Amino acid sequence: MKLTEMPLFFFDLQTTGAKPESGAAILEMAWTSSTGCTEASLIKLPNEEKIPYRIQMITGIFNDDMIAANAADAVFRSLEEKFANHRCVIHFAQFEKPFLAHQYSQWQKEFPFEILCTHEIAKRLFPNLPTRGIKGLAGYFGYPSQDLKRAAQQTAATKAIWEGLIAELFKQGIETWDQLQEWLQVTPKAKKTKYEYPLEKEKRLKLPDQPGVYRMISKWDEILYVGKATSLKDRVNSYFRGQKNRDSRKLEMLTQVYDLRVTVCGSPLEAALLETDEIKKWDPRYNISLKAGHRSVVFFNHEMTDIDYEQSAEFPLGPFSSSLVFDSIRNLRECLVAGKFHDNIFYEPIDASLVEEGFKVFCERNELVAETFKSVRNMLALGLWWNRQYDLLDEEASEGGDEVEEANDDVTATDIADKIERHIMRAGRTYLRAKELTKILNADISYLPADADIENRYQLKVRGGNINNEADEKRIPKVSLWKGLTIDTYDRMSVLLMELGKVRTQDGHVEIQFR
Repeated sequence: MKLTEMPLFFFDLQTTGAKPESGAAILEMAWTSSTGCTEASLIKLPNEEKIPYRIQMITGIFNDDMIAANAADAVFRSLEEKFANHRCVIHFAQFEKPFLAHQYSQWQKEFPFEILCTHEIAKRLFPNLPTRGIKGLAGYFGYPSQDLKRAAQQTAATKAIWEGLIAELFKQGIETWDQLQEWLQVTPKAKKTKYEYPLEKEKRLKLPDQPGVYRMISKWDEILYVGKATSLKDRVNSYFRGQKNRDSRKLEMLTQVYDLRVTVCGSPLEAALLETDEIKKWDPRYNISLKAGHRSVVFFNHEMTDIDYEQSAEFPLGPFSSSLVFDSIRNLRECLVAGKFHDNIFYEPIDASLVEEGFKVFCERNELVAETFKSVRNMLALGLWWNRQYDLLDEEASEGGDEVEEANDDVTATDIADKIERHIMRAGRTYLRAKELTKILNADISYLPADADIENRYQLKVRGGNINNEADEKRIPKVSLWKGLTIDTYDRMSVLLMELGKVRTQDGHVEIQFR
């Protein structure tokens, strides 16, 4: 029987872990018929177990969803009735097989379908493809695979992979089930020699040796990734060099890249600004940084006890990219006001009595009184003074909450005092950085990289956080400058500030006239 006429269905499981012998169970199953009809069902877990948190994050299946779960025997019985005399197609079947065998052993039966693994076929047909995982391989065949978290999404992707594999098998004269079985038996799984990419080599080799932004494009015209480059030719070609220790996520993306679109820019700084806007515009799924997602700019009130997502007279302090940015010093203030320390001020378990002792060491060392720190603004003022004193303005501020530092079983009171100093200084840097972002929100900027001729000085006019070189010279109001602006503007100004810092540190010249 021809492969295109063979009765089959496409199958996938989601489970609570990697192996049934370690206690993992079937969480969800789905199947797609050869005509494209898909069904899925959540499976009741044994003894009403809860789904591990990690599995909830991976699959998007949460404990509350399990109210709709069905008993495994009823779901498998329905599968057997629907697909009698069919073959079962699974991608990377070595994962599903142990779970199916374990489930059917409880009924003293064997899984009643012959299994065909598309991964085994792909290993023989495409030994040098960067990855043959379900997402990468589906994308290679032009299927917009997206996240593929749920079983139904994976069965649809498996169907697309099967159809792509059949076309390749036909080219080798393999058209029937018997021919396929014989080919699988006699064809060894070849070892990778050198990665072969779907993107034509000439497309990347002909890229200009100039700054710019590149976009990696899928077979179905989705922008998979946006990046910036000092040299488009060097940066893009760097993705395709080397065999060992390659990032698996990057290889998955490159398996799906069929085209490139580039924009040449006047300087690396202009490329960086365009990159952040392009990432917001296209939301490429292989980008991580600079995506808008659910992020918002936040502003604090004068006392730094409350936040809002819009700048106003009541909430003037900002912008900041996270409401957690001052949490450690706010926690310290709350402890002092309450007159009682707790063990989670710095988001790591430290004995409360040790924190209290460390705070006393901190005060004695700096000749300060505890009463001063019942105000967040006082702590911030100290952080500002320290930063100016030690000329740390050019250091990159850490935002998004305080970092968890390495655990140390031998922490002393002196260590805690040092930690308090670091957190206060970090808060000061973050506040100073917000002020710098606000200054360049409306500014005329002139910069000259160290390796550029003086006649090639670059000019930027920034108005309301947008690059507008045709901006007029009208006076800019100074109240609530960030009102109505979003994380897009915040990221754009952050990138601009960072890139201007790079010009300075590389012995270039920067002039800023604030409007």
